Amino acid sequence: MSILEYNGAAIIGMSGKNCVAIASDNRLGISYQTVAMDFQKIFQMNDSLMVGLAGLASDVQTLDQLLRFRMNLYELREER
Repeated sequence: MSILEYNGAAIIGMSGKNCVAIASDNRLGISYQTVAMDFQKIFQMNDSLMVGLAGLASDVQTLDQLLRFRMNLYELREER
């Protein structure tokens, strides 16, 4: 596979003594073609959990929805 066919992302997370940080690029595209420059790849699940997802746009959106569904289901079952 050529690097020009790669449809991924760059996501990095760091933690310090009293802080955390997560960052990603916002580009959505294939090869030399850029579709969007504001594609969300970092999602806040709750006050203390953020997730960075890389890969195909449809997979990122599907996994975000699935994680939110599972988290909400867990909160309902555990009454938290």
